Parts: sequence; structure tokens; C-alpha cells
Amino acid sequence: MEYTKGTMAGSDVEKIKARLNIADVVGQYVPLKKAGRNYTARCPFHKERTPSFFVSPERGTYMCFGCGEKGDAFSFVQKMEGSDFPTVLAQLAEKAGVTLEHRAPKRPEDKQKEEHLREVCEDAAVFFEAKLAERKDVQEYLRKRGVEPTTKAVWRLGYAPAAWEELSKHLFAKGFSKEHIVEAGFAIRSEKKPGEIFDRFRGRIIFPIMDTGGRVVAVSGRYFEKVHGSRDDDEPAKYVNSPETLLFKKSRILYGFDRAKQAIRKADCILLVEGQFDLILAHQSGLPFTVALSGTALTQEHLSLLGRFSKRLILALDADQAGLRSGLKSTIMALKDGFEVKVPTFPEGKDPADLAGQNSELLKAAIRTSKPAVEFFLDAVRDSLPVGRHGDDRAYERLVEAQVLPLIAALKSRIEQAHFVSLVAARLKVPEDAVMAEVAKRPALTEPTENLQPVAPTMPELSSFERAVGMLLYHFSGGEKDGPMHKRLIELVGIERVQTLEEKLMPHAEALRFSFDSECDASENEVKVVGDLLRRVEEHTVGEELSQAGEDTKKITELARRQQELRKRVST
Repeated sequence: MEYTKGTMAGSDVEKIKARLNIADVVGQYVPLKKAGRNYTARCPFHKERTPSFFVSPERGTYMCFGCGEKGDAFSFVQKMEGSDFPTVLAQLAEKAGVTLEHRAPKRPEDKQKEEHLREVCEDAAVFFEAKLAERKDVQEYLRKRGVEPTTKAVWRLGYAPAAWEELSKHLFAKGFSKEHIVEAGFAIRSEKKPGEIFDRFRGRIIFPIMDTGGRVVAVSGRYFEKVHGSRDDDEPAKYVNSPETLLFKKSRILYGFDRAKQAIRKADCILLVEGQFDLILAHQSGLPFTVALSGTALTQEHLSLLGRFSKRLILALDADQAGLRSGLKSTIMALKDGFEVKVPTFPEGKDPADLAGQNSELLKAAIRTSKPAVEFFLDAVRDSLPVGRHGDDRAYERLVEAQVLPLIAALKSRIEQAHFVSLVAARLKVPEDAVMAEVAKRPALTEPTENLQPVAPTMPELSSFERAVGMLLYHFSGGEKDGPMHKRLIELVGIERVQTLEEKLMPHAEALRFSFDSECDASENEVKVVGDLLRRVEEHTVGEELSQAGEDTKKITELARRQQELRKRVST
């Protein structure tokens, strides 16, 4: 979403743009090289060998001539970070040292409440980190799981004491209200003692969960020890996650995404795991493009966020029946959304954290040899049959029909469908036509396949005349009707022609501005470039008039004289 003038945040945006050089903003993400008055780089939004991405500090804009992406500093950071406009506005305002005057239309009390909840989350994370530093036994447990000291610090791991009110009392003493401690997800209201609260996380290793900007919004707690005085027959949940809050929406936030997003874009690959240990040990093992779900199944919002960075997904599933079921659902969703999905095979009873804890190379090898999802599940569903029935071909056929064929139906490519239909037919020893007929019954197959991916806008072939008019029009006047260059072009080609060209060229205004810059850089003489462009326009106009002069000898003679003068101007 690009910023458009006239919104409430307009004055704030202009202040930020005035203080920030877009080259400095873009340069934090991609290495820029000076190219005349602009900067150039290989585009971060698509793969290319020759740089076609240009940044103009003068105009505060960027454009890629390869894929058509364009915008300003705000739209660039939004696309790179996968963030919304208000988040980027606050981020760049802080960088520019601008105090925002016109925020999104939130009530003052809502804004203040959100800030208080963020403070609660950050203070709670600091508290947990300090408590982990006091517990050698917990640190030893982490060491045995393979967590290195640097990893522990980078991911801000902590520990929630096995006590009922220690965090709540700490936060209350720091000036936070009980209401805000509860609403941030760190405490629960007591039913036995009205008005009192107690800690949600007790005796647990804490994994802070960040938003896309790297701010703590929630935590996940892994069980370590019971609270003194709790009943022996109480079986604690292995993991307890923060509830949904004003800051934390489980369907939108992925654990580790704030650290993984740039690596995902660079590798053009996403590794999705199910647990916190899986994630931090995958990163530690050299797989920085890993993210994890946060107490929920994969959602369409998760896929929408991930799809901005890559469409290649590796699903690292738990090697049990629950993992298989959730994996099938996630795979169908991802395939329907246009993702290429692969699944690694792990030894029975092992998860990514187990392999990484043994040897990081084992995990990397498993990820590297991941199979296409259809192939993986063809094998997995047979293994899921009860012991003694692995040779039951009829039972296997029913499972394939119920669980694997929907995956093929969800594929957007008919060629891919044909490939996997052939594979299934060979595995089941049945005709391909029979498999395709069953696939055709699936609803996903009838979904339209056209325009599945947005086609990047590209500038159409323009004539030399059109390019010249466009470069002059948009470089000098920005399309304003009363600019000197606008008036000069009207003199040369007429007001109706200029209006027609404006309508045609407006979608390509920024590309034409960069084209003008390039010609000036090559010539090192802007005055000469402008003169050449005006001559090109006038020469084209004279040529058109000559072709329409018919038998008007006087007019033909005058136009021929003008044509000769224009050619002399070129030679001098």
C-alpha cells in the first residue's frame, strides 16, 4: 500500500520524507551503487543478474525496470518488512526523529492503552530473562537441548518462576495496573479472590514472541517444573501460550518471522516448523529462513504474509498422526494459494529440534532432501495404516483417494497435476484416466487458473515521439497543467494531443522520469538532452504535418524548410 496525499498522516509523511534520504532507507536492505544522479542495485523483489532497480534521492522514489515495482520509502519498507502502513509510519518517524501528529484514527485512550500493553510485554520479557540468569539448572537443561549461549541471548529466552504471583507483583510494583497486566496476557483474574490476579506462566521456560517490527507482544512457555503446593495429579500442559490480546493475534503472527523475513526473501524459501525449540535450533543450525506457528494452525493470513517473501514452502511436520493431519490441511491451503510445498522426512519419533540437537548437519540434510508434498504423503499415508495392514492395498487406495488426491486437485498447474496423477497411478497400479477422473471430482480443480499471480506492470513499447513527450512532461512539470514545459508541448503538438498522451503515459510517469535521468547521466548535459527531446517532438510533428499536407505547395515548402533546420540543429 503506497501513501496517498490527503490522508490524516499526510503532514507526518512529508516531514519524514524531508528528513530521510530514500537511498539511506533502501540501502539498509540492498547494496546501492551510484549511477549518475541516481542509485542502482539488483532488485530485491525478483531475481536478476543485471541491476534494473533504480532509486532517485531527488524525487524520493524507486522503480525496477525488470518487474515494475515502484513507490517511495514507505511502500519499499512495507514490502520488504511485510508490515502495514501505520507500522512503517511509526518506524520511519522514529528513524527521522519526527513526532507523529496525525496517527491512525484511534481514540487517545486506545493509543495510550496499546503503549501501556507494549511496556508490560517488554518489562515482562526483561523479568523472565533476569530469572533465567539466576537458574543454573534451567540453563543446563537448555544446554543439553543443544541451545548455545548466543542463541539464548539472541532469542531472549527467559524463565517464569514456579510461583503464583512473582511476575504480577513485579509489574504492579513498576506502576502497571492489574487490568493492563491481565490484558497483556501475563496474569489471570482470580475467581476465589475477586480483584486479585495470579501469574499465567509459572515454572516455564519462556520464548518471547515478537511482531514484525521485533517488539515483544506475547510469550510461549514450555513446562519445566511444578509450582510448590500444586496437586500432584494435575498434568500441566507442555506449552502454554499468551491468549489473544490487543497486540497479539495468533492468526497473523509467526514466531521468528521478524528475524527470518530477510533470509526468506534472500533464499526464496520458507521452512515452517511447529515448536519454539524447533525454530531456534533451526536458526542456530544455519537455516535462518525458519518460522513457527504460535499456538494455532496455519491460517490464510499467515500464508498471505509469507507469500510476500517467497512462494516456496517446506513444511517440517511432527512425525506422528496429529502432525500428519495438520500437515495435510496446511498443504492443501498452501497449494491453493499458489505455493510450491515440500515436506522433509525425519526418523520416527524425531522432530527438527531433536536432529539439530544431535548434529545440525542431520537437520540440514533432511531439509535439503525434502520431497514434493504429494510424494511425501503418498508414502506417509501407507505408513499411517495400523500395524499388520501395511500390505492392505485396498485400504491404502482409500487413504490415497481421501487424503492425497485433494492435494493434486489443489495444484494450480495442469502440468503438475498430470505429473502427480501419473505418479499416483503407477503407485496404485491403476489407469491414469481413473485417477484423473477422481481428481476432477474435487472442487479445487474447477477453480480458475488464470491470473493466479499478479503480473508486474511493465512499460509498453513506446515510440520515440511518445517517450520524448513523456520524459519532458513528467520531469519538468510532474503532469501539472500550467508548467512551462507543458505549455511548450501544447505549442508543438496541440492541447488535444497532449491530453491524449497524458492519459496513455500517466501509468508510466515514474519510469519516464528515470529514463530522463539516464539520458542526462549518459550525456552529462541536461540542456542538450532537453534540446534533443524537444527537437525529436518537433521533428515528429513536422513529419506528420508533411504527410497530411496533400498538394498545398506553400505549406509543404515551409514544413520542408523547418525539417532542414531541425536536421542542421542535430549536426551542430
